[in-house]
Amino acid sequence: MNGFAMITKDQLIDWATSQGWKRDRWGHLQKQLDNGAHRLKLSRIAARHEMKSAAGRFRIRSGYYKDLTITADGKLGGMEF
Repeated sequence: MNGFAMITKDQLIDWATSQGWKRDRWGHLQKQLDNGAHRLKLSRIAARHEMKSAAGRFRIRSGYYKDLTITADGKLGGMEF
């Protein structure tokens, strides 16, 4: 994948699992980072990056799959605040 083409939900899942994210029982992706538990919540048309807090989960960023890319340095691009 290059940093210029949009990605599909399946490509996002492939990229995330290669980066250490794990699928949960609902099909979303979870990863424990230094600052806490993170989740990529996947819908039919978009992904939402969330973080868990004492009050529940809150959105950090989100984006439609059509706007997401994998950058040349292997990072996810195209998510908005």
